[in-house]
Amino acid sequence: MHVVAMSIDLTPIVKPLNDAVEPITNTLSDAWSAVIGDRIAAWRLKNAANLQVKVNEELASMGLTLNNAKIPERYAFAWFDEATKQDEPEIQELFARLLAKAAAGNEAAADRRNLEILTRMTPMDARVMNWVFHELTISLRAPYASEYELWGRIRDNIGEGGTLSFEHLLTLGLLERSYAVARDNNFPHWETVDPEMKLERLVGYVNESLTVDCDVVATERGLALFAACSPNEGEQS
Repeated sequence: MHVVAMSIDLTPIVKPLNDAVEPITNTLSDAWSAVIGDRIAAWRLKNAANLQVKVNEELASMGLTLNNAKIPERYAFAWFDEATKQDEPEIQELFARLLAKAAAGNEAAADRRNLEILTRMTPMDARVMNWVFHELTISLRAPYASEYELWGRIRDNIGEGGTLSFEHLLTLGLLERSYAVARDNNFPHWETVDPEMKLERLVGYVNESLTVDCDVVATERGLALFAACSPNEGEQS
């Protein structure tokens, strides 16, 4: 793969957006200046500068060139509005990667629903998402795994804080729980059970208590976001 060194200027994307919201920005600035002065503007400007660097780095690392025509105005505005509210490097990196891939024509990265999800994530959420989806899609090569086993592995590999983020990924809809009656030695005659049989009769039929397995499944939204936020050094424009 041939990587071209480049200096990317996002001004053609950012300036029209700034010009469009300037009257509103000026009004808000006047209204809130007595309370917080220019701290919001300065904070978001600093975030924008950091994002500029990260976007350039992402494009260069993937050997991509920026194609403004690939970025719809609605997506560009939504990205700029949400991304400049982030001051945590881990989350800025995910936003930068989304824009870089969207500019290269990646449809999954250009789905603006991903932006709303990223705004609700913490750095620990991002770390756990990367670990869990790597386990599901690369190590285990299956989009599901036992919830009990995943909880334990997250505690061992990431720490107690990771379990809270794991729960948050479920809340965000990136992962979901799937329940099924265990097919083990308690059910020697499973194949002969009438699928319409009510639960009470089923228990009596096998003369055992039901055992329910709980797996964690990667959702379509979760897989799409993970792919859009993951580095892909083999991708070219």
